Amino acid sequence: MQDLEKYPVPPVQGEVIDYVDAAEDSQSSEDLAQLIPAIFRRWYIILLCTILIGGGGAAAIWFFMPEKYETQGSVLISSVVVPIMYETTPHGGIGAYQTFKNTQAGVMTSDEVLNRVADAIKDKNLIFFEPGQNLLQALRDMVSKGDIEVIPDRQTEFLHVQMKTEHPRDAEILIDAFLRSYEAIVRTDEIKDIDDRLARLEAQRRILEEQMRRQRAQIRERVDEFGTEQLTPRQEIALQQVATLKQEQIAIGVQRMQMEARVQAKEQQLNKPLTVEDITTQIELRVENDPSIVALRQDIRRYEQLIRDGQATMLETNPEMQRRKQVLEELQQELEKQRQEVTARYEKNLLAEAKRVREEELEALRGELNRLITYENKIAAQLAEQDQSTIQIGRTQLDINDLREQYENSRNIYNEITRRIEELNIERDRKPRISVASWARSVSSEGKKMKLILASPFGGLAIGLAFAFLLAKLDRRVHTPEDIARRVGVRIIGTTTGPEHVSRKLLARQLVDDYQTIRANLGLLNGNGSIKMLVITSPGMGDGKSTLAVNLATSFANSGRKTLLIDGDLRKPDVAAMLQIPNGHRGIQDYLFGADLQRTLYHVEGLPLFVLACDDRNSEDAFEMLSMPDTAERIRHLRDEFDYIIIDTPPVLAFADAMVWAKMADGVIMTSFVGQTSQIEMKQALARLQEIKANIIGTVVNNVKTTDSYRRYGYGYGYHYSAKKHPKRTPHKSRKTKTLLLGEVAGATETTQ
Repeated sequence: MQDLEKYPVPPVQGEVIDYVDAAEDSQSSEDLAQLIPAIFRRWYIILLCTILIGGGGAAAIWFFMPEKYETQGSVLISSVVVPIMYETTPHGGIGAYQTFKNTQAGVMTSDEVLNRVADAIKDKNLIFFEPGQNLLQALRDMVSKGDIEVIPDRQTEFLHVQMKTEHPRDAEILIDAFLRSYEAIVRTDEIKDIDDRLARLEAQRRILEEQMRRQRAQIRERVDEFGTEQLTPRQEIALQQVATLKQEQIAIGVQRMQMEARVQAKEQQLNKPLTVEDITTQIELRVENDPSIVALRQDIRRYEQLIRDGQATMLETNPEMQRRKQVLEELQQELEKQRQEVTARYEKNLLAEAKRVREEELEALRGELNRLITYENKIAAQLAEQDQSTIQIGRTQLDINDLREQYENSRNIYNEITRRIEELNIERDRKPRISVASWARSVSSEGKKMKLILASPFGGLAIGLAFAFLLAKLDRRVHTPEDIARRVGVRIIGTTTGPEHVSRKLLARQLVDDYQTIRANLGLLNGNGSIKMLVITSPGMGDGKSTLAVNLATSFANSGRKTLLIDGDLRKPDVAAMLQIPNGHRGIQDYLFGADLQRTLYHVEGLPLFVLACDDRNSEDAFEMLSMPDTAERIRHLRDEFDYIIIDTPPVLAFADAMVWAKMADGVIMTSFVGQTSQIEMKQALARLQEIKANIIGTVVNNVKTTDSYRRYGYGYGYHYSAKKHPKRTPHKSRKTKTLLLGEVAGATETTQ
């Protein structure tokens, strides 16, 4: 073991990796990245399936697959025939055409066609049918099983009927019977359909002829009333007359209302007594209109004009001018005198005359009012009569238009039906849309046989890949450190390289570096020195926990730390055998029962390494022994005596002993073994430790490849030996290499040097 000191400890390059929980990673990319290597790890399964299934399948196809023929006949289904009368292609396009072909494929396998086929082949003694067998039912079975297939070709206008048999002649007879029966039924149905449509169209045309005759008679009856079919000018004239009468009615109405107002005012005036003041205006009017007064005013105006004319040519002192002014003054005096006389004369009888005049005026107004009312009533009667006439003309015109429109519609439908009848008569003589394109013919399917033979290896490869994929999906074991970090979600403290992954010559130095890396990383995690007592455990048996405990304790002792190794597996102790401690040494049992510590310790020569070993006696009372009241206290006393205490415990999932040790320790290290430890078991073990709130420091992954070792991430001691410098030897498959001790490593190192 002293040879371990030959390898100095360079500084660790970085810190321990804290992997994120698996749930935080991208599940799809992770699964793909892990699944592909897992599949190719089972290359031997893929190769075996490819050889066995591919080679065996090819041989079986070649020797046991009988010679088969593919018999096929075709029906031509033309695209939709353009109707003569439309000169356009009906709607539906290629989609409707494909639907029609699919429908015809169903028609070809209908009972109607199968009945005809059965009648056609009943005397042919075909090999496909037993004597006395119900041919219709047999044909149904062949169609349902796919022995007879009707396949619409999407790229062409063909509908294929095909069979794959070993009897091509009988298959040709059967398929030809299908083609003849289908063609006969389709042709009969087409002719029957055309005849039915012709009969319906002829009946509809006769109905339309009678309807058009009645419509023409109704139009003629309306036209005879006015002598013409176009009544719009008459209606316009009538409307103009109505408008004129309405205007006249409005004007007369206005006059009537004005006259009624005047009559009412005159009646009120007549009922009021007359006074001199009421007739003053009339008196003044009569005075002014009196002939003598009028004559005097004319003379006065004449002399006023003479004076104005004279002022332009004569002076005021002119005798003629003075005479004219004197005559004018005399005339004015005479006018005033005459006014007084005439006024006095009229005032005597004017009151009686004014009353009589009012009565006469009232009678005249009433007569005019009666005349206006009579005229207004006459206009209203004419207007009503004219309105009725106008309405009648409009209604008659609408009736004529409606009847004419109905007649035109009937005539258009009649012409359409006539054209359809003519077209159907022409289509009866056209080439049928569905006809036999090619009668049945058979070709050998040997080409498919060769294709199957060539495809057999690929089929075997696919089956091998599928089988490997299934095994990879079902395999829950740990294969790389990434499996634990990503899927289990626990910190990786370090890894140890498996002997089968590195040459024997390089194994010693590789393991020394691995354990020194683990020890250095534990030192990083224990920065404050609080972790002194470590429990080494595993989910199950054979995961390398005892090997890790012994080698980790040895590594600590090599670094000069006083280290205690406790074999806590009281049921199946391994430490004593691994360190070749004399038989019967019951260090841990004696110590727990009260023995002195110094008497129970076993000291490893040359190192500050002490061991509390045990044997398998009292293994059934292991849990009770650990559960004794003084056990925890006695174990805690050991912290004062040693720098580090390493405890090897049973598997977590096997016994509860590991849980008791974990509660007493400062931290727990879980070990796992590549190719053996189950991810599910490891999760369960971690869950149990978490339930008791144990301090889970991380895990050490054993038996990893050099490419997957912990130093691959940059956390090592500068020793990485690749196959480029040292040839890789044949790996050793023995399971004993799992428990290789550092002492053995040192010995191996001496031999290599």
